[in-house]
Amino acid sequence: MDLIEFKRKFEHKKVIEEPNFVSPRPLVSVCVQTYQHANFIKECLDSILMQKTNFEFEILLGEDASTDGTREICLEYAENFPNKIRLYLHRRENNIGIGGSPTGRFILMTNLFSARGEYIALCEGDDYWTDPYKLQKQIDFLEANPEYVACFTNATILNETSNITKDFIKLKEEKTFKINEIIKKGGGFFPTPTLAFRNIIKEYPKFIFEVKSGDRALSLLLGDKGKFFFLNINSAVYRIHAQGIFSRNLFDKRKRNEINSNNIKLLKEFNSYTRSKYNGEIKDAISLLSKKILLNESWKNISRSNLLKSLKLKDMVSLLKTKAFK
Repeated sequence: MDLIEFKRKFEHKKVIEEPNFVSPRPLVSVCVQTYQHANFIKECLDSILMQKTNFEFEILLGEDASTDGTREICLEYAENFPNKIRLYLHRRENNIGIGGSPTGRFILMTNLFSARGEYIALCEGDDYWTDPYKLQKQIDFLEANPEYVACFTNATILNETSNITKDFIKLKEEKTFKINEIIKKGGGFFPTPTLAFRNIIKEYPKFIFEVKSGDRALSLLLGDKGKFFFLNINSAVYRIHAQGIFSRNLFDKRKRNEINSNNIKLLKEFNSYTRSKYNGEIKDAISLLSKKILLNESWKNISRSNLLKSLKLKDMVSLLKTKAFK
């Protein structure tokens, strides 16, 4: 699906793009998606605007008709930084619902399709960057290593409720991730606000509009085109708060099962999209996810028989052993 088809299918009411004076040829496009982030969006935008680079970058700011003051803050920043920010004012009528819930997928895809840079970086409106040289370090690496399609770093997870922080990634040294490892991890192995990647996907398969985890789908599509590199620095804060999707799903067994079930769907769709190029790795990943669901023992809307059929022998044995010791 390209931009024209995307708009034809999902843009029921025209998105308003605020006039701006941003360079038509930036090297990097920073995509920011925000909704009901009045308490966070200033910190997010300030952290991007503070970046020190020897190249031009643009900020694509997608605001999804918030009612808490987020839109007014975005308008203020777009007015104050017309040479940096391209502001898209979205309408809820265009929201893409997935699994019966509204999502930010329309905003994300609008930003991705609209990005002019050779590279794209992501930062949700409730996260922020901490290293003023984050972009420079990542783009320097990608420019020097054309075989890599993406670069990410560590981040600090900040729990807004308990004020507890911890590292997102436990690795202590730099590492290359190839497609087999990306598949094994289901796609979700990096902190989203640290990802920078080559702007090489111009058309997207329809499943990216149907699965719950857009960044997991994106990482699989990118992994099919090259390697990921973990740059061992901490460059961002990934925020957990009451309004966040991750926070709402973290301790809910049924929600975790739904997420794992949706990730199985994503892997199957990706397998079909790549014409079974990674069939073995995908079957292993689906088996592991199936075991997690079976151990969780919450079956609403999930077929137990299909999960059991998906299990590899090693995961079946592991499941039985775990059950026996409970």
